[in-house]
Amino acid sequence: MPIADRLFINATFHTLDPNRSEHPAAEAPPAQALASWRGRIVAVGSRADVEPLVGPDTEVVDLDGATVLPGFIETHMHPIGAGVMIQAPQIGYPDCHDIDGVVAALATRAAETPAGEPIQSWGYDDSLMDDDRHLTRDDLNRASTEHPILVRHISGHLSYANDRTLELAGIADDVEDPVGGVFQREDSGRPNGCMEETAGFAVAAALPQTTLADMVVGARAISDHCLSVGTTTMTDAAIGSPTMYAAYQQGIEDGSIRVRTRVFPIWRTAGDLPFRTGIGDERLSIGAMKFISDGSIQGYTACLCKGYHDRPDVNGYEVIPAAELIELVTDAHARGWQVAVHANGDAAIDNTLDAIEAALEAHPRDDHRHRIEHCQTAREDQLERMARLGVLASVFANHIWYWGDRHRDRFLGPERGSRIDPLASFTAHGIVHALHCDMPVTPLDPLFTIWAAVNRITRDGELLGPEQRARVADAVAGYTSAAAFVNMEDHDKGTLEVGKLADLVVLDADPFEVDPMTIRDISVQATVVGGVVEYRA
Repeated sequence: MPIADRLFINATFHTLDPNRSEHPAAEAPPAQALASWRGRIVAVGSRADVEPLVGPDTEVVDLDGATVLPGFIETHMHPIGAGVMIQAPQIGYPDCHDIDGVVAALATRAAETPAGEPIQSWGYDDSLMDDDRHLTRDDLNRASTEHPILVRHISGHLSYANDRTLELAGIADDVEDPVGGVFQREDSGRPNGCMEETAGFAVAAALPQTTLADMVVGARAISDHCLSVGTTTMTDAAIGSPTMYAAYQQGIEDGSIRVRTRVFPIWRTAGDLPFRTGIGDERLSIGAMKFISDGSIQGYTACLCKGYHDRPDVNGYEVIPAAELIELVTDAHARGWQVAVHANGDAAIDNTLDAIEAALEAHPRDDHRHRIEHCQTAREDQLERMARLGVLASVFANHIWYWGDRHRDRFLGPERGSRIDPLASFTAHGIVHALHCDMPVTPLDPLFTIWAAVNRITRDGELLGPEQRARVADAVAGYTSAAAFVNMEDHDKGTLEVGKLADLVVLDADPFEVDPMTIRDISVQATVVGGVVEYRA
């Protein structure tokens, strides 16, 4: 038996190990000490349990009475995109309250940028602006006509371009809408500069792509942020270029990325990749194949069975047509992939379940762990079907706080809006589900997301669908044990068990003991990756 190289003591360790005897809050009794060797846990339990592994060279880390959980696992975010956008003009709310403010921020950047160089930004939310409308090419032309300008909506499902950008992309007045996308138009029929879903792909491709060096810098910035909020694994849910793979590989090799990283190839650019889910190592690995069934509720592009509350004639639309989605998912499943399908609207969820069921009928496979991303408007009958098919979910619970009021009052109406992200129903149906932040759509802060799931409080301070509140244990699992299962990494992560990676988050209070309303006030004291303290507050 090895001698531990590091011993963590004087803390309450919630192992979340289901094999330990029951504990009323955390599902397993807390331990008092944990020993690691070469990055993995070699003992966890009482001080007496770990004492035989302590030698003269063992480093003892006194945690001063803190609470310890398995390191948080973020199952759906976009680290490179978030990192690159840190340096972009900040045009979202609350930095800007109206379109004039957005134009002013972009114009300031244009004045500092050589003519002809592009200006890109992220985070515009029309529903939070005083103007309450989308940007147009004319708005962006006010910021500059000498620079290509491309702005992305906070949802990531719409984008906005000025004349210079549209010219570079060859977008003529008579351009046809692509499959799965729409060019919004003026009364004359000319594109107005707002592009939905796939309509923005060719426009964005006309601008110079982010360099490898900038991607590496951005990934490092988000890795550092992950550590500051207790996250030891980040998942990039859409790898769209070879440069993105290279950026993660370089960051892992040079040590600038200090958290573990899981990456999802996106179907549009993946081609016939000669590997499948699981290849890699404990630092960098390939996860699910990513597909996009529909868009965003905030952009009216999520595909709903019943029209939007304030626009009943609009149902959104499919990004990948239903028949094509069946073919794509079946092919990926047959090749051994886990699939992750973005589906916000209930019609898109139907399409996704149809595709997964067809794949399973054609090629039966146990423990496929196919998953639905966001799964925001899942109905009870759909949850029953998910449970029957063994489909998992990664749920964007931050929607409740950030957009819950507008979902209830504007986009979906009281009935559908109050049950977005139906976490209690996921649990009642026995569906294993993780939680996520979708950064840069919302900030990465697992304790905030756990708080949002447990309390369901909106930005305006309203209680949204109290019957769908998650239990603390289930919400914590959404960033630990359940997250590891959904990411197909539970053999290495998610619980504090002998043989698993020594990834820990050290907290100044116990989320199982405090008032649930104060969970978001808990502070991360330290983050440990592979037995090494990578962050201290």
